[in-house]
Amino acid sequence: MVRDATAEDAEAIARVHAESWRATYTGLLPEEVIARFTYEETLPRWRQRVPARSLQSVLVWGDPVAGFAYSGRERDGDPDHRGEVYALYLLPSEQGRGGGRVLLEAAAERLAAAGMTTLLIWVLRDNLRARGFYEHLGGVYLREKLLDWPATGEILEVAYGWADTGALRSAAPG
Repeated sequence: MVRDATAEDAEAIARVHAESWRATYTGLLPEEVIARFTYEETLPRWRQRVPARSLQSVLVWGDPVAGFAYSGRERDGDPDHRGEVYALYLLPSEQGRGGGRVLLEAAAERLAAAGMTTLLIWVLRDNLRARGFYEHLGGVYLREKLLDWPATGEILEVAYGWADTGALRSAAPG
């Protein structure tokens, strides 16, 4: 089940974010960066983000919350992709069970309802599992950019885009 996040979900979202982020990026980012990304560090941001602000939404999957998608307007002025999924995370124990697909489809549906039928998502270049997931769902490699984070060294992100999210939306849960 996917639903809109509420203020009461902020703690669960922060838990999912921290646990999934640390598991996903171990070995891809420096250990000191991984060690600093904690539940306590991310909770204040999620308390500000939910409930959703205008044209941004946070969707949650599962009961209790096992994953989330955070989306809204594309942030860098891409002329061909109006929507962006800023974050999509699942607890490691829930990965490979369909939740990521359901969340991405629901985010595409939410963006389309706001007039954004194109979208992109950024992923670390070396996160091959996530890249394969987006490619499997029809995402097309667009470009790469260097992350501007202190203490990460040369870390590249790549963007995957959907020029038309119709196929994603047609599969979204009603």
